[in-house]
Amino acid sequence: MSGWIGGLQISRTDRGQTPVADFLCTACGTYRRVTGRDKVRDFVRANPMTEHQVVCRPTTRKQGAAA
Repeated sequence: MSGWIGGLQISRTDRGQTPVADFLCTACGTYRRVTGRDKVRDFVRANPMTEHQVVCRPTTRKQGAAA
């Protein structure tokens, strides 16, 4: 998974497209995708990065290590 950038990314915002919001926490690996204009708007208003910091449990395993 090297090369992934964590945080919130919003794409497909042009007229006629369905917006998509992707959230990735690089500390614990939590990933969430929201689609649809209303759902993306509500998701961004809820401030997913701040909400997630409360429940985030970072993993201690290094990326790429054998399981």
